[in-house]
Amino acid sequence: MTDPYQQQPYPGQDPAQGHPSGPVPAPGYPATPGYGQAPVPYGAPMYGTPYAAPYPGVAPLKTSGLAIAGMVVGIVALIFFWVPFFDVVAAITAIGLSWAGMVQGGKPGWTGQGMGIAGLVCGILAAIPAVIFLIWFFVSLSAVGATCAFYC
Repeated sequence: MTDPYQQQPYPGQDPAQGHPSGPVPAPGYPATPGYGQAPVPYGAPMYGTPYAAPYPGVAPLKTSGLAIAGMVVGIVALIFFWVPFFDVVAAITAIGLSWAGMVQGGKPGWTGQGMGIAGLVCGILAAIPAVIFLIWFFVSLSAVGATCAFYC
């Protein structure tokens, strides 16, 4: 009875001689001494073929840079709500960039609507205390200016 799991002889090998001591070198390439493997020709893939795209003809989705910028500026505006003039400009910029990012993220092939919404919320939440601090800044400045002069 023959063993079904027995290794079959290589092509061109006499089955009566048994198996070779190591792998058979590729045709045209001598075996590397000490390693028993044939060298890989220059430019040939070493580990098989590279991975292909999962679905041919489908482009990957692009993230909206406007949404990312709007979210970052919105977070910065939310942190620096106490700076009188900077925060008003930053909040308005965050609202505008986030709105444009939401519109761009809603188009086919684009992502980033969630970041646009986060930037819009941060921009609106930063604008409310920014306006309050700006009003408080002008009221304080006018109260100081009325009591002491221009150089106080």
